[in-house]
Amino acid sequence: MKQKEMLFWIWLSEKLGAANRDFSKLIKLYDNPYELFHAEDAELERIEGITPRTVSVLSDKSLEHATAILDECERLGIGILPYHDALYPRALRELCQPPSVLYYLGDPTMLNTSLCIGMVGTRRMSEYGLRRAYKLSYELASVGAVVVSGMASGIDGVSAAAAIAAGGKTAAVLGCGLDVVYPKHHKGLMHEIGKKGLLLSEYPPGTRPNHYHFPIRNRIISGLAQGTVVVEAGMGSGSLITAKDAILQGKDVFTVPANVGTPGAEGTNGLLRDGAHPVLQTGDILTHYRYLYADMLDMKKLSDAEQKSMADLRYLARLGVIELTERTEPRPTEQPAAGSKPRRATRNKPSSRETAEDTREHAPSAPATENRHEQTPDEILRSLSPIQLAILQAIPDDRAVTADALSGMGYPYGDLIAALTMLEILGLIQKLPGALYTKS
Repeated sequence: MKQKEMLFWIWLSEKLGAANRDFSKLIKLYDNPYELFHAEDAELERIEGITPRTVSVLSDKSLEHATAILDECERLGIGILPYHDALYPRALRELCQPPSVLYYLGDPTMLNTSLCIGMVGTRRMSEYGLRRAYKLSYELASVGAVVVSGMASGIDGVSAAAAIAAGGKTAAVLGCGLDVVYPKHHKGLMHEIGKKGLLLSEYPPGTRPNHYHFPIRNRIISGLAQGTVVVEAGMGSGSLITAKDAILQGKDVFTVPANVGTPGAEGTNGLLRDGAHPVLQTGDILTHYRYLYADMLDMKKLSDAEQKSMADLRYLARLGVIELTERTEPRPTEQPAAGSKPRRATRNKPSSRETAEDTREHAPSAPATENRHEQTPDEILRSLSPIQLAILQAIPDDRAVTADALSGMGYPYGDLIAALTMLEILGLIQKLPGALYTKS
């Protein structure tokens, strides 16, 4: 694609913002953003369902910001996939709010030529969760599936690293620019994925991680994957948002059963109760795709992979995914080298800023700090952003409303959904069947 045409795609993407529901309407009417760039306001206003905000932002014809982004991508070697590009993931074109542009480092062809399986879960993983995520991802990658994750701390990072260790393919969807390492301790992992897999983002270089980026990002993880596996998730976990997105997209959802009452069990066992496919071994996932993707999977490699898929803790530590600490007794499944001290895995301790943002990414019951106290209702209200407060006030006290009804407020649809998600997490609103929202 010519640089001139790319410039107008970036312009459109930046004006509309992430997950804008008007994009699909516009792209059906205009062959390319160049035509849209030259459309008059009166012409856009006649399009059924287009919001006044979209008309307003598209009236700004400045290309200065788009030019700066294009220049930065060329400097950093970041590729750009507009919606109409042949390499753009076909699965994402089926979304209600597809990314208008994707920025990438690595090989994007894998997304259109392989079975993709999403691997997500809690940031505060247990040793059991670590080992299950590693084993499943290692074996999936060994037979030819692409492991898709968000590269967050915990289960996501372990899953991506395991796919690389297997010599397979992995794709990570970020909630920030591709030149921003987040979380910081994943620098080594991010470097490896960029070399041997694929890094994706709908945000341009330089974009910092914000808590509202991650719920929006999750639709891309589930959208790329034919099936999504949840490994350990509390009731407020962001991985449940990904699972919900997968269900709405008509995709398969799998989960690893957990002991009732243990951390990370409520969400996964709740998915099982609601009809998710249980996963006891990798074959439980692959059996769903063994015919449809038979030419993409080498099932003969599974048996050999099962013998090699024990979690390599030193490898995970080298990539920054975990830290290793001394312990007095080894696990029965571990055989430490003669003369060496047994070790166990712990998660990396992020900075306070990363803790707050990554916790919001994975959706706790309230905004968190390293030593948070139980928040009062007034404190929760004061913590709301302007858009969250405005949407809360717009929801009637006596009846439920749809997200579409609230979209008339003029906010970008992606920002609206992110705000509703956070209000639900904070316990201020409830989501009812039929995508209805009501005050708690």
